[in-house]
Amino acid sequence: MGYRELTELLLEKLQILYPPAALSFVPERPAEVPATGKDVPSFCALWRWGETALFYASPEQHVMGCAIGGMVAGFPLPREKAQEVLDLMAEYCEGEEAAVPDEVAQTARVTKPAAGVVYGPLWQFPLPPDVVVMWANIIQVAVLQEVTGPVMWRNNPQGAVFTRPACSVLPIAMTHGKPAMSLGCAGMRAYTQVPDDLCLVALPGDRLGQLEEDLRKLADPQARMQFYLDKLQASMAQQQEGGA
Repeated sequence: MGYRELTELLLEKLQILYPPAALSFVPERPAEVPATGKDVPSFCALWRWGETALFYASPEQHVMGCAIGGMVAGFPLPREKAQEVLDLMAEYCEGEEAAVPDEVAQTARVTKPAAGVVYGPLWQFPLPPDVVVMWANIIQVAVLQEVTGPVMWRNNPQGAVFTRPACSVLPIAMTHGKPAMSLGCAGMRAYTQVPDDLCLVALPGDRLGQLEEDLRKLADPQARMQFYLDKLQASMAQQQEGGA
């Protein structure tokens, strides 16, 4: 499948602001893919870098920047980083410290064995992606859900929308073979610097071909987006009238 064509469709039909980034969890670094020499601040920061550059990041790089992100990416944590995860979860579960071990155990994480991750722009990605990350506003998400129909979120035992940790939507999408969305945790907002009106959407790699077909069938995307925008504006107007 041509990932360039899918990227063009996402840009043209949904008018997304940033090009999607692809991820492939690999058993070793491909010879043609350079390793990033940068210090990695977080798992989610790598998604932004992958919008414009092709590179490989090691398990150690994922783990050292953000312990929770490294855990969600499926990489083993050194003892001090495992403790860091417990400490962070204790803050998240303030007043319910006894629930921390269960929260850690239940956090979604990538289960595919890997010795690192290749990142890069979807349009020129040289490998089959395991998951694709893109940013969309609520109107674009509404159209995307309409396009994919029953593929998106319906009968998803994990639910539809997630908040923190935002990176958990990647393994959720990979595991269930359905797009997943996160409103974004505070860490993701800080590390990625995406505009506040954009949400995180994870697309499973094995659904990209179907998504391209569905987008090609979307005859008048502007009309669909305007439909949802009108609904949103009407709802906001009603709320204002009710509060007057």
